[in-house]
Amino acid sequence: MEFGLFTQFASPPGVSDAAAFDESLGQMEAAEDMGFDAVWLAEIHFQKDRSVLASPLVIASALAACTRRVKIGIAVQVLPLSHPLRLAEDVATVDHISKGRLEFGVGRSGLPGHYQGFNSRTRRSASRRRLPRRTRSWDGSGRRSSWRCARPR
Repeated sequence: MEFGLFTQFASPPGVSDAAAFDESLGQMEAAEDMGFDAVWLAEIHFQKDRSVLASPLVIASALAACTRRVKIGIAVQVLPLSHPLRLAEDVATVDHISKGRLEFGVGRSGLPGHYQGFNSRTRRSASRRRLPRRTRSWDGSGRRSSWRCARPR
């Protein structure tokens, strides 16, 4: 059995964004020091009083630089909100920076505000279309094999 710590990078009223990032990054480093096996990051958009964690892969990269052992999980990357090839490249890059410690989870989010803020009404169909594109881009088996990007470790 493995133990992990899930975070949304809480942003309570009256706390600056910088303080929210510092507090949560400190918690993630402490989780490694206490022997946790993994830290898991949410993706939350447009909810300032709830979270400052809109870019989990950016934070995962920062965690990879300041930790050595703990796995870094994305729970979940909201697929319809990102370009398939760009996301595939970003995931592969973070996986390399972390030396293979990235655990990549995908989903479509149940929070309508995520989609409204990006002027998007599509959730389920976009997720179904985009996941295969991301995995094909790692092995060059997609429509345009010249679009092959960096692969995860």
